[in-house]
Amino acid sequence: MSPSISASLAAQLAQQQTLAQMQQEPDSPEALQTIPHVRLSDIPREPAELPLAIERDGALLLHELPTDGIAYPVFYFAAEDLSEEELPYASLLCAILSQLPTKHMEALELQKQLRLLLGSFAVSLMPCTKYQSSQEYRLFAAVSCSALETKLPEAMRLSAEILTETDFSDKARLLELIRQLRESVQQQIVGSGSSFAMIRACAALSPASACTELCGGIAYYRWLRELEQDFDARAEALINTLQTLTERLFVKARLLCSVTGTKKAAETVTGTLDVELPTGQPAGPAQKARCLQAKHEGIVIPSDVSFAAACGDLHDAEGEYCGQMRIACHVASLGHFWNEIRVQGGAYGTGLLVRETGLVSAYTYRDPDCARSLQTIGQTADYLRAQAAEGTPLDVNIIGAISDAEPLLSPRLQGAVSDTRLLKRITQTSRRQLRHEMLDTRPEDLAGCGEKIGAALEAGAVCVLGPREQLEACGNLDLQTL
Repeated sequence: MSPSISASLAAQLAQQQTLAQMQQEPDSPEALQTIPHVRLSDIPREPAELPLAIERDGALLLHELPTDGIAYPVFYFAAEDLSEEELPYASLLCAILSQLPTKHMEALELQKQLRLLLGSFAVSLMPCTKYQSSQEYRLFAAVSCSALETKLPEAMRLSAEILTETDFSDKARLLELIRQLRESVQQQIVGSGSSFAMIRACAALSPASACTELCGGIAYYRWLRELEQDFDARAEALINTLQTLTERLFVKARLLCSVTGTKKAAETVTGTLDVELPTGQPAGPAQKARCLQAKHEGIVIPSDVSFAAACGDLHDAEGEYCGQMRIACHVASLGHFWNEIRVQGGAYGTGLLVRETGLVSAYTYRDPDCARSLQTIGQTADYLRAQAAEGTPLDVNIIGAISDAEPLLSPRLQGAVSDTRLLKRITQTSRRQLRHEMLDTRPEDLAGCGEKIGAALEAGAVCVLGPREQLEACGNLDLQTL
């Protein structure tokens, strides 16, 4: 090796050592003071309420908000009586509605009318978990749309036609849609695998997450792939199943209607649906999806980076969702996870989340070393204990956590969030308690939170998506291919 090359390598090594030292040094108090920020005293102790009126004997949720002449209806059709076997079929049904002709309208004409009458139209399965419970949930087929109030009658008639009169008989078009959907889900898994890894890991802990896995996770992708491969043999049965689910789900007996806009708009929406939708039968006894058995999975995907998720249930560690837990997760995310996994480990993203169900999830995004990251996640309790001992004020973390929990919302999102809170049984009293707990969190609270979080993650489930060599380096994963 020539002296010039040797000197260049030495210089690069010195730069790397200097960078590593800088990354490990905390910011000085003087540097931190230069960052503009909101003060804790600026945060009101009472969370703002969103407008909600429950009318028509509980069948209508009305959010009277200024929407500039646009109405945002959402139709929640009860679907908790769907079996595990029916869930992926129902998810496929939701995905392809509006992409096929109806009994009275060709596909091209339908697309034209959608553009003329509706600003948006989407259908999806929506599991709603009960507040502070990882085991209880309700399932809805949710239809969300938007339209000018002046076009509401025609828009609602078109929506009802799509829901009740879609024609599934074109096998070639049906196969094309299945192929497109399978390719789309595959691209999402490879490009944004952290969300799929979290769903998969939580599916070993929570029936609601198991339902989500069957409706839109890796299990759903595999189901779509098998359906595509065996389409010729399964086409007739598929068409019959889609038609049966349509007739069963989209009926007035299962409907809870929500409208964000004016009272007049709500009357137009409900009045039109009363005429256009069949009466049908209410939902039968609720069925729960079964949790996955595997708790330490590695799924090989065609990628040079990995996506890791470690999830646990706080109830298994004698803990529960509360304001202090939200602050602890925020502290760990911006301190331990960011510095160790993002800055030094090279992952593009990482974080620690706690949901109102009590499920806690640690994740990494586009991670070059998932084995190292999982070890770092296992040190979360130690980090929070150390932060508690240091006693550093939590003002910035409290403000950030409250901002994450209650972002600014458009009128449409205000209606959607208000609906979700009602369906999950999140009351204003529980929101007020959570806000007070967050505002009153002290550094010494982090140690107890860290203990519960660490115990939950240790007893929970792990799912990692990535290249085989990275998954093998983790050592204890049940490896399988996508």
